[in-house]
Amino acid sequence: MTVYTLRVKLTPTPPMFEPDEDEEVWRDIGIDETHSLEELHEAIFEAFDRWDAHMYEFMTYDEDGIATRRYVMPQTYSGEPSWPPMESEKIEQAISQIGATDASEEAKERFRDLRSDPPEEGNAADTTIADLDPEELNWLYYQFDFGDGWEHVIEIMDSHEGSLDDPTVVDEQGQAPPQYRDLDDDQ
Repeated sequence: MTVYTLRVKLTPTPPMFEPDEDEEVWRDIGIDETHSLEELHEAIFEAFDRWDAHMYEFMTYDEDGIATRRYVMPQTYSGEPSWPPMESEKIEQAISQIGATDASEEAKERFRDLRSDPPEEGNAADTTIADLDPEELNWLYYQFDFGDGWEHVIEIMDSHEGSLDDPTVVDEQGQAPPQYRDLDDDQ
């Protein structure tokens, strides 16, 4: 069995989290390939000292930064496409608007395929780390609390043989910001 060390980096999301330029807040979480994305969500929730449950989702990305599939919490899973299908004209418009005109033809074609015929969304409770094909995975995006929009980028830092009973924080940097801003600070 394989254990992965995942670096979960909190991204700036003004006005909720605006770190200094040189400040990064991250947690390294050890997790084995049999654990689910739901268990990873729970580990991230605890690692960043959150206490109030909200909706969440994961999104996988390939080496070209193209979203490949969305994984949602079990309570919202419907088996629908990961995102609404797009028509060819809209896809070409998106390619030019995001500045992907210099991307490889292979990447553009993959983008076209994924946007015109999106994969079914995944259920975070039924999707294990192994199901993500970690050797091919470039990075994961994790969003927690769609209202406040806590955004995280997850990268694989290391892997080794072994197993873990539960996902575990193995390293960290920076203090987790409070889950909710103190509105008195804005006055």
